[in-house]
Amino acid sequence: MPDHTHVLLATLGGQPQVVTFTLDLLLQRKIPIREVIVIHPALISHEKLQHSIACLRTEFTGNYYKRDGQNIRFSTHTLKYYEQPIDDIVDEQTADGTLDTMDELIRSLKQQQYIVHFSITGGRRLMSFLSFSAALLNFEPADRLWHLYTPEVFQQQARNGAIMHASPEDGVRLIEIPFARSAQPILSHILSTSNTSTRTFIRSQNEQRETEEGKRRKQVKGAASPAEQRVLQAFAQGLHPKEVAVQLNISESTVSSHTNVLLRLCRNAWNIKDKERLDYRFLQIQFANYSSDNE
Repeated sequence: MPDHTHVLLATLGGQPQVVTFTLDLLLQRKIPIREVIVIHPALISHEKLQHSIACLRTEFTGNYYKRDGQNIRFSTHTLKYYEQPIDDIVDEQTADGTLDTMDELIRSLKQQQYIVHFSITGGRRLMSFLSFSAALLNFEPADRLWHLYTPEVFQQQARNGAIMHASPEDGVRLIEIPFARSAQPILSHILSTSNTSTRTFIRSQNEQRETEEGKRRKQVKGAASPAEQRVLQAFAQGLHPKEVAVQLNISESTVSSHTNVLLRLCRNAWNIKDKERLDYRFLQIQFANYSSDNE
């Protein structure tokens, strides 16, 4: 059973096939996608978007994906600005609302320990740009950004959902966006060229999130015993449990015992339900900046 649940997020416009093309290719890579969430503007005035949703729902009858008989959930997520649905991204307010919607959705998924695969091919170009911004704010090393390449000839054949699944000879392929290498310069560009409202929003979201995460980390460290803190610090260095045992000169069972206590403290601090799986990787990710937190 996979350690984490993988979810596919996909921006959506009038071309539903970009979602199923992407999903098929991820499944071919043995990535165990368990849920697909499409993000889109309000449906009221968009006939093409309504058609896209209808095409996709036929692919997930009863939460089963028609292609491979996989049990994969499907849901939609509407862009909003202060709870008001966004029909289109036409000004600063709707741009901020779009970024806010994506930011909240990804943060919620990350709090549930999902690994996120974000396909930013569908929908308006500005929607893809804001998707990248939301990923910058929330992604962790295991998460992935994807672009779907479809040859022009086949793109025209599949247009508007006429073909929902591609064959290998069609030449459709996924391109992983080198997020880690590109994130910092792109973020700098966003902050230097975007309007004041968007820059302020991005900064405030980053600062707020880091403040909240810092409080949670301090809560856990404050409740941990000295021995548990040493184990936590070792995990923060990226060590495997066996390596922690060697470094601290303790048994693996002792490491396991301390890890269980630390994860219980984390569940309380992050308000994570018991049914949601946690392991030492959560400690590695959340406490990677252990030494930089104020004691």
